[in-house]
Amino acid sequence: MKKVFLIALLIPSLAMAANFKQVVSGKKLTLVSATCAGVSFSKDGSIANMYGEQGIECSPALSLRAKWLNENTAMLVEKVRQNKNAPPRVFVMQFQSRNGNKITVKDIWAGWGNYPDEILKYTIE
Repeated sequence: MKKVFLIALLIPSLAMAANFKQVVSGKKLTLVSATCAGVSFSKDGSIANMYGEQGIECSPALSLRAKWLNENTAMLVEKVRQNKNAPPRVFVMQFQSRNGNKITVKDIWAGWGNYPDEILKYTIE
C-alpha cells in the first residue's frame, strides 16, 4: 500500500518533467512584459541569440554557442571575440518549469563578482 501511495505522489512530477532542450529548440523566448528582449535557439539547440529591447527593430544583439549540460541546463558562450584580453561572456540558463507557453528559467550568475541568481519568466514563441 505504501508503494502505491508513493507512486501516486510521483506520477504528477514525472508527467511535468520535460526535456527543455527539445522544448526551446527552434523557438524564441521573450521576457514576460517585454516586446523583444529574450533569447532564441536554433532548431538543433546548438546556437542561441540574445535580444535586447531596441525600440522598433528586434534583431539579435549577441550570438552565442549553446552547450547543453543536461536536458534542463544550457551554458551559452559568446561566439565572437570582442576583446583579445577578456574571456568570453558566459550565461547559464537552468530551465525550471513550463506552463503552456510560459517557461521559468533560473539565470545562474557566471560573471565577475558575487551577484545573486535570478528567476526569469519567458513566453515561448
